[in-house]
Amino acid sequence: MVRKQVGPGFAQIAARYRHDPEAPARLADKLRDGSVGAWGRVIMPRQPHMSLDESRRLAQWVLSQPSPP
Repeated sequence: MVRKQVGPGFAQIAARYRHDPEAPARLADKLRDGSVGAWGRVIMPRQPHMSLDESRRLAQWVLSQPSPP
């Protein structure tokens, strides 16, 4: 959750977006729609099976992670 594997760790995502009031909604959209370019050239595939509620809850959880050491 802290160390980068392919994309950023959850703690890195939380640290970048923690103080952005629009981050939960934007991250929820990125989870469902996919993304490329926010953290380099790696593509985050879309997750169309995830409900809007699930993506919002997951985004909130990611943003609640402590900052990396």
